[in-house]
Amino acid sequence: MKAAVLLCSLLFPLMLSAQQCVVERLGDWVPDSVTLQGSMQGMAIHGRYAVTLRHGGQCVVLDLKQKRCVCAYQLTGNTTHCNNASFLMAKHQPLLYVSSCFGDKACHVTKILDRHSVTIQKIFFDSDCFPVAQDWCVDAEKRFIYAYGGRKGGTLYLKKFRLPSHDSAEVHLTDSDVLQTIPITCVKVAQGSKIKDGYAYLPDGDEPGNYYLHIIELATGKEVRTIDLNPIGLEPEGIDIAGRWIYVSFNTRNPKDNRIYRFKR
Repeated sequence: MKAAVLLCSLLFPLMLSAQQCVVERLGDWVPDSVTLQGSMQGMAIHGRYAVTLRHGGQCVVLDLKQKRCVCAYQLTGNTTHCNNASFLMAKHQPLLYVSSCFGDKACHVTKILDRHSVTIQKIFFDSDCFPVAQDWCVDAEKRFIYAYGGRKGGTLYLKKFRLPSHDSAEVHLTDSDVLQTIPITCVKVAQGSKIKDGYAYLPDGDEPGNYYLHIIELATGKEVRTIDLNPIGLEPEGIDIAGRWIYVSFNTRNPKDNRIYRFKR
C-alpha cells in the first residue's frame, strides 16, 4: 500500500504537467466592449499570439504571454463556419488558411493585418469526395495542403496536395491533383486538424464521452497516440502546436466560458 501511495505521489505531478489550462475563461481576457459572436471554432498560433476564429468569421487575437485580448474584428468577406485555421509563412508574411467547412468548402488564404484582414486567394477542391463538410490543413514545413473530411460516423480522409502558389486569386484542385489519400477510421466527428513533423493531430467529438485527440502517422496512416479529452468535458475545436506543446481550444454554451488547454507532445 505504501509503495502504491508513493508511486501515485510521483506520477501525479507528471499528470498535471501533461495538461495545462492556458485560458480558463475567455471572458476574463476580453474587455466588456467586445461581444463574442458565434461559437469557438478554428485556432492558429503565431509566436505569442493565438488567433481564434468563431462561427460567422469573428477573429479574436489573444496574447498568450500577457494573458489578454489584443483585438477582435470581423474577417473581411468571410462569414463562414471557420472550422479550422493554419498559419504559413510566405515572403516573411504570415498567412492564415481558414476553412469554410460547409457551403463551397473553400480555403480562404488570409492576410491578418492591424485589426483587419484581406483574403488574397480562395482554394477549392472540385470533387464529390466530401459531399457535406470539408476542411483544409497546411503542412507549413513541407509546403503541402490537405483536404480533410468525410461522412459523420464513417471513414474520414486526408487528401494531400501540393500547396498552390499565390499567383491566382482562385485555385481549383481536382482528384487528379491528389498526391496521397489517408483513410482515418478512428475519428467519429471531425473538428480541427494540424499537420506537423509527419503527423496529423485530429480532435474528435461533439458529444460528451467522445472527446479525443488522435495523432496519426502520415506515412503509415496508423494512430500512434490518443489523448483522452473527456476529463475536460468540453467539445474540442481548434488546434495548433507551438514548441513542445499541443494547444486545443474548447467550445462552451456561454462564449465567455471558452477555454484553451495545452498538452505535452
